[in-house]
Amino acid sequence: MRKIITDSAANLFADQINGVPHQSVALSLTSGGQSFADIPAFDRAAFAAFSAGKAIKTACPSAEQYLAAYGQADEVFVFTISAATSGSYNAARLAQMMAQEVRPEQKIAVFDTKVAGPAQRMVAQEASALIQAGASFAEIVTQITAAIEHTRVFFALKALNNLANNGRVNKAAAKLAQALKINVIGWADEAGEVQPLAKARGEKGARKALLQLLAKHHFDGQHLVIDHADNLAGATALQAAVQAQYPACQVEIGTCNALCSFYAEQGGLMIGAKMES
Repeated sequence: MRKIITDSAANLFADQINGVPHQSVALSLTSGGQSFADIPAFDRAAFAAFSAGKAIKTACPSAEQYLAAYGQADEVFVFTISAATSGSYNAARLAQMMAQEVRPEQKIAVFDTKVAGPAQRMVAQEASALIQAGASFAEIVTQITAAIEHTRVFFALKALNNLANNGRVNKAAAKLAQALKINVIGWADEAGEVQPLAKARGEKGARKALLQLLAKHHFDGQHLVIDHADNLAGATALQAAVQAQYPACQVEIGTCNALCSFYAEQGGLMIGAKMES
């Protein structure tokens, strides 16, 4: 059996991806000895109550969680959030070594996607298509490694407080954005680090800035995925703007689960896209 594993930052919880068995491994958010697991049954109201007025930290899955997810599958393909922002990749790699000590013949590929959310999901979906096409383990590893280099996650955020408090962006930049009430537009760069790139007032300005960034970084115009943090209207408006500029583009809209909602904050958008080779 071949199996795909994602951590929960991919916002992907289906039992199958294009007919390929899939399992999500949960990251979690912690505060004052309490933990909120990033699982499919995400209750936004419960999460708001959990996080209100608290200092929240995020925690990656344990190696044991990954090891349990690998199970007895013959081939396993694992897609983690950027190693620059989480220990999830290292935990998955440790689980790989543990699994192969017991079953050396088990083939496990662990990918640092260098992204999160919709872009992470896009790479996992690409792997499922290769599996369904009958590609070999080695062929899938080669093609997915190349695909990761051309897959990016962009964001349009109304607040950077949680990113700043967890060391992902500069605190001064977060305070300035809050004071000026501006949207911050950025991406995860080639190393997987979160980088603010532009500022815009209002959602219309944010959409314009995002389209400019997509063009600047050579978006291929074929497929774009938007995950929103309680902002369907904003995601739908961005979908229309993208399709007006790229008429052939397939645009999907999804929702942020707990971890991505925490970092994107209320109203934030995360955008997965492929850049031209």
